[in-house]
Amino acid sequence: MNRRIGIYFLIGIILIFLGLFVYYIWYRHNYVTTDAIFVQADRMIYVSFTKVNGRIIKLYKREGERVEEGEILAELEPRDYFIRLRQVEEELGRIDAEKRSLILNRERLSQELQLRLDQTRRQIEAIRNRREAKKYQIDAVKARLELIRKDRERLQRLYQEGLISLRDLELKETEERELGDQLRGLLAEYTAMEKDIEVLERTLQILENEFYAVKALQAQVEALRFQKGVVMEKRSEAELFVEYTVLRSPLRGYIAKKFHSEGDVVGPGEPIYAIVDPESFYILVLLEETKLSGVTKGARAKIKLDAYPGKTWEGEVEEILPASSATFALVPRDISAGEFTKLAQRIPVRVKILSGDRSLLRVGLGGSIEIKRSR
Repeated sequence: MNRRIGIYFLIGIILIFLGLFVYYIWYRHNYVTTDAIFVQADRMIYVSFTKVNGRIIKLYKREGERVEEGEILAELEPRDYFIRLRQVEEELGRIDAEKRSLILNRERLSQELQLRLDQTRRQIEAIRNRREAKKYQIDAVKARLELIRKDRERLQRLYQEGLISLRDLELKETEERELGDQLRGLLAEYTAMEKDIEVLERTLQILENEFYAVKALQAQVEALRFQKGVVMEKRSEAELFVEYTVLRSPLRGYIAKKFHSEGDVVGPGEPIYAIVDPESFYILVLLEETKLSGVTKGARAKIKLDAYPGKTWEGEVEEILPASSATFALVPRDISAGEFTKLAQRIPVRVKILSGDRSLLRVGLGGSIEIKRSR
């Protein structure tokens, strides 16, 4: 009886081991396992102050804290940049004041010159009209003088013949002299008018030339406009520098590393924080080439991390990278002589996390993974 029990017990043990062996063969045929895995993140950003340097006066976040996109992380001492901005704004105010002064002078000079030009043109036109009227008077006096001269010559002949008295002749001669004096006066006035017109025309030319001063003022205004544009660009740059003294988070995530403390002096581009986006976590699997058979994109995977026993994450193969890890080693193997030790190469496989508590994940954590083969 005891012998029979012993045989049954032995058979049972054999069947159990046989079942475990069959399960092992089945499992190795359908699943791939490895413990060469690491938690990685697509978006781990080193944030720094761009284009500015200085002393850190405030750090708002500690390692491990959550940050929102656009949230203030740190501040630099902004005094020097505010001074630069104030200097640029003072220069801009000086340019505006100088430009306003030039514009006022230009408008005042332009109005004065235009007024004097209009007055001078009206004076010229008035004198020309008077000169024209004076010319008619001269022509009329000349015609009348010619008639009187003829009358005087006729009276001289009559006087010589004794037909008229001396008084009649003297009256005509007096009239002739008076008309002659009148004609000379009119001619003198006419000549004076022509000289006045010449003087006014020269004045008009001078006034027209003075408009070049207005154009020169306008050129100065345009130069100041251009200068103002340059200074406004400087102001925009100075405002940006002031804004750059405040460091903001470029994404939503967690502080992975703080590189400096308050009071440190930092330069442009020097990392202040490293921020990880938890939504970009993935699993990097370094899978032996001997286990690559049946592993395809879309294959389901189960992840376990050493840091959290009992917790699992579901995922799927997102990409099988086209080069082995050794390809990018800092000291690659030299196989040019044909002498090398054959080792199973590891192919990087990227696994997308589909489910599980992402808040527990940290870059660099290790564990194990089980990938279902596709047949």
